[in-house]
Amino acid sequence: MALFFINTINLVSEGGSEVKNTTKISQDKTTTEDKDNVSKKDIDHPFSIIVDYWGWALALVVIASLFIHIYLIYLRKTYRYIITNRRCVFIGGILKRIERTVPYKKITDIQRSQNIIERMLGIWNVQVFTPGTASMQIGQAKARAELNFDGLMNSEELYEAINRHAQQNG
Repeated sequence: MALFFINTINLVSEGGSEVKNTTKISQDKTTTEDKDNVSKKDIDHPFSIIVDYWGWALALVVIASLFIHIYLIYLRKTYRYIITNRRCVFIGGILKRIERTVPYKKITDIQRSQNIIERMLGIWNVQVFTPGTASMQIGQAKARAELNFDGLMNSEELYEAINRHAQQNG
């Protein structure tokens, strides 16, 4: 976006100098005055090119955000969480398929959380931590969970099942 902005200013300034040069060469008084008036209007406002194309830019932003939103909806539908008697498994992805497995004997911590929007929607997040992820790592503001179970309505059942299996196997 910044490069587009810089290029439009360069185009306006280069275009304005060409208009001034052509008006100095032509010696017609009426056409010279008309060209000066028109060129001053265009040169005085360096954002005139941006203003002319704001509709296209807005349409492009709307279309891009629509594609991103649709991709995220379908990505979310590919998520599969499997709880067995030995491990927790996550499978998901559209462009890149990911399968993550965490055995219960490696689980060090389980966390249930909600932010304010999730409270209004009545959903929970359950996060499973292992020794490699439970500790704070350099450059991270908070610890990252090995598995995230997001947007759960009945998170208490899952939380208790993982806790029970982790205590039995750990």
